[in-house]
Formats: sequence, structure tokens, C-alpha cells
Amino acid sequence: MLVSYQMRYQQVASAARVLLLPLLLVSIVAAQSPAPTAIHAEIQQTYNFQPHTLTTAQINEKSAVLDQFWKKAKSQSNVYAPALRQELTDFTNPPFFLYDGASLLSTLSNDPADHKIILNAVAHSDIRDVQFRDYVLFVHKYAALGDDTTSAAFNILATPKFSIFIPQHVLTLNQDYCLIYMLLPTDQNLWLQPAIARLHDEQDETAQKSLLLLLWYAQTPDSDNALANFEKDAAKPQASRAYAKELIHRKDSVGLTVKALTVATSEQSLRDARRARMKAVSDEALYDLDDYTTKIIAKRK
Repeated sequence: MLVSYQMRYQQVASAARVLLLPLLLVSIVAAQSPAPTAIHAEIQQTYNFQPHTLTTAQINEKSAVLDQFWKKAKSQSNVYAPALRQELTDFTNPPFFLYDGASLLSTLSNDPADHKIILNAVAHSDIRDVQFRDYVLFVHKYAALGDDTTSAAFNILATPKFSIFIPQHVLTLNQDYCLIYMLLPTDQNLWLQPAIARLHDEQDETAQKSLLLLLWYAQTPDSDNALANFEKDAAKPQASRAYAKELIHRKDSVGLTVKALTVATSEQSLRDARRARMKAVSDEALYDLDDYTTKIIAKRK
């Protein structure tokens, strides 16, 4: 009987150790993981600079610091991902963190709920601190997923000389087509009214022309009215008004031949195909963009 009791005791004791081991490990990990307040302080210290104010040597030095922060965050993603979600909604954080931290969160989470946090943070970043090409392709990635990229796309409008080069296609995109690429893959109901409102208030001529081109591609009664109203507004810059007039009359060159080619195709299917085609960044996609738009104009006539 004593042997039997000892065996049962050993079994219970062994089971208890098995149950306590995960709890002990959790306790050790929790003790080693930084608290949210500590991560906030770490972010303030890590991102206490803006790249556009630094020399190349200083940027290289800061890059090493950022690499360590990313490495640490990835090794403790269960702690840093929730902290990043919280910190990226605090727009008083350093502006470069709002872009770089959003990029980091995008590598830690594929949760669609995080897309809005990421894009809102990016929209509040300082364009001067980022590589323009990286910015456009990053936002375009979410546009291709159907997310609302409006605010993030509008962030480039304050930079008249915004331009990127796509070496694979020997393609240069200025502010206007960068804006279009960050918006046209999405449902245009997300950006149409915001674009009309922004055009009404926009003072910069380059940004006005970018918005006018975007609204011309929209090809809706509301966008038609926005262009017409802008063209008639004597308070607007003459060069921008002339551009609006040019866009308005582009439809005049679309003839019956094109309309005949689209008889068996619905306007919505053309819009859907155009939106899907804009998920690719290339000169060929831009040619197709204009081709689909011409057919949409023909269907609207």
C-alpha cells in the first residue's frame, strides 16, 4: 500500500510541475517584457530626430539604432504590436515614428483592423523624412487591398515637387499620378467627395492640378460639376482654370467608334477592370488606365 501511495504522490507531484512550468515561463517573460510606458519612452528616445535634418553620417548612425528597435520589436511582437497600435494613434509622437512605426506594425500584423491605424499614422507623417518612392508603394499596397488610403494619399499634396522613379519600367511619376496610383485601386466612393472638398479649399496650383486630374478620371456627375465650377471660378489661378477647361473638353475627342466597341460592356465592369489594372505600377497600366477611361466616357455619352 505504501508503494502505491508513493507512486500516486509522485504522479501528482509530476503533474503539478508540468502545470506550473508554463505559468513560470509566462511570469519570466512578463518580467522581461517592457511595460507600455517603457515602450512609449523608448519610442521617444529612439525617434528623437527627423531624417531630413541630418547628415548622411548621422542617418547611418540612427539607422543602426532603428535596426535594433525593429529587431527587439519583432522578437517580442506579442508585446510590441499592441503598444504600436496605441502609440500610432497618438499623433504627438515623433513624425518619423508615425511612418517608420507604421511600417514596423505592418510587418508584425496582417489584421485588416490594423490597416486603418497604419494609414492614419502615415497620413500624419512628415513627407520630408521619407523616401518618396517607398511612401507611394507602401500606400499603394493598401490601396490594392481596398483600404481607404485617402488621407495618406493627400499627404503628398503639400509637396509640389513630389516625384518618384520606377526603374523596372523606366517610369517617372509626378505628384498627380502618384496621387492617382494611391487612390484609383480603391472604391472611388471613398475619395470622391473628399477630393472635391480638398479642391475647393486647396491653394497650391500643383495640388489643384493633381486633384483636377484625379476628378477627371472619376468620370461622375459630381466630379464633372466640380471641374466645371472650378473652371468658372475667377478667384482660382488662371493656369489651373485653363487646365480644368482642357480636361473638361477631353471628352469631345471620344467618338462613336469607341462607343460602338463598348456596346456589350457595362460601365461598371469597365470601372472594375480599371480599378483592378491600377494595382500594377507600370507604364502599361497607365496606357490601360487611359483606354478604360476613354471607354467609360463613351458609355456615359
